[in-house]
Amino acid sequence: MAQVVQPNRKLIAVMEEARVSNHGLANRMQQASQLDAGEPLKTSNTNIAKYKNGTTAQPGARACVVMLKVLSDLVHRDLSPADIGYPRMRLDQVPTTAIVESFESPLLIAERLQRLGEIDVDDTVLDIVDFAVSDIVGRYEVEGPERLAPEVISLRRRIDDLILQRQHPKQLLRLYELAAKLSGMLSYMAVNRGRFSHARMYAREAFHVASLIEAGPLQAWIRGTESFCAYYMGDYVVAVALAEEGLRYAPDGPQAIRLLSNGLARALGKMGDMSGVHAAIDRACVLAELLPVPDGLSPALTFEPYSYARLAANAATAYLSGGDYGRTLQYGHAVESLVDESDSVWSRSLVRLDIATALVKASVPDVEHAVHLGAEALTFSEDRPIRSVWQRAHEFGAATQSFDASEARNYNVFLRDWSERVRDFSVPQKAS
Repeated sequence: MAQVVQPNRKLIAVMEEARVSNHGLANRMQQASQLDAGEPLKTSNTNIAKYKNGTTAQPGARACVVMLKVLSDLVHRDLSPADIGYPRMRLDQVPTTAIVESFESPLLIAERLQRLGEIDVDDTVLDIVDFAVSDIVGRYEVEGPERLAPEVISLRRRIDDLILQRQHPKQLLRLYELAAKLSGMLSYMAVNRGRFSHARMYAREAFHVASLIEAGPLQAWIRGTESFCAYYMGDYVVAVALAEEGLRYAPDGPQAIRLLSNGLARALGKMGDMSGVHAAIDRACVLAELLPVPDGLSPALTFEPYSYARLAANAATAYLSGGDYGRTLQYGHAVESLVDESDSVWSRSLVRLDIATALVKASVPDVEHAVHLGAEALTFSEDRPIRSVWQRAHEFGAATQSFDASEARNYNVFLRDWSERVRDFSVPQKAS
């Protein structure tokens, strides 16, 4: 029986992300192979085409090493054989664009500094923990909750130990703020893993600690995270109420942009309240004009204000839920290039899924293009799946089932296979 040839979707997706053609990749591989002291390659566009369509099961080890080096340079991140569709390939030399970390973790440095003190925690220790929090926020969308949650837990426990010692009041204030942030981060990460019970417990702890020091902006952030949790639990009334409560702590501050777009607008969209969606998004846009917001796509897990691109991505989701597919496409296309330039594979997946769902629900559906975007979204997130991608991928799958088209059927088969592979990381556990 002849073996069925399957296209290499991962390689196709990475090449599209890198914006490189078959000819372009072949030429770059030839050039790169002449610069690294290895065997020169004679790769052609025909070879690349065969790798993509599956005619050639996988390249040789030398070709794979050079292909990974070229593609890693183009997408500005470290790629493994599995990232381009060859999970069983083992290489003696794997190219990297990342600097190998040879230094100690911030936690170890902080612990050593603390041992030098007697009673009071040195301010430098708290500075390092502050840095560690910012570092984890910056790494989160590259490494994901499974890898980073243990680091946050270690930091949280260390802060708890320090709180129990005798400290100056100003140091206790910083320790409580760090404790609330770390518990809040664990709540956010638990939502991404579908662990809603843990998310709610961590949020409750975080809000209690933040309340002790009357940290209004931090309390607003925590309520936003609780709203985020309720949204993915499907409890949209509670999501709205929590977002509105958060706005009382920061009505016109930086946290209001997140509360309005991620919390209020998306939940109101699910409830069919389009006037509420318009009002929330309009207010968030006004604040984004008035406040100093970052450029590009701000991290999803951040204590800083949302950028306009992050706001717009949430607006696309809110309008999709409310059935305004024109505005979904407008906001989705507005941030597409910024999302593709970012490190966030989740944002690439989510924006594509929103656009894809709008395309199949529009008055003139474009099923073929929509399914192509949906398949790309799954491929991008396969190695770091989170709950939100899981949910929206299945919502898009449900939207395609009314179409008697081979593309739609193929997507749902692909979705079932993908779902099995990522089940342990993104399927929700019921809250108790």
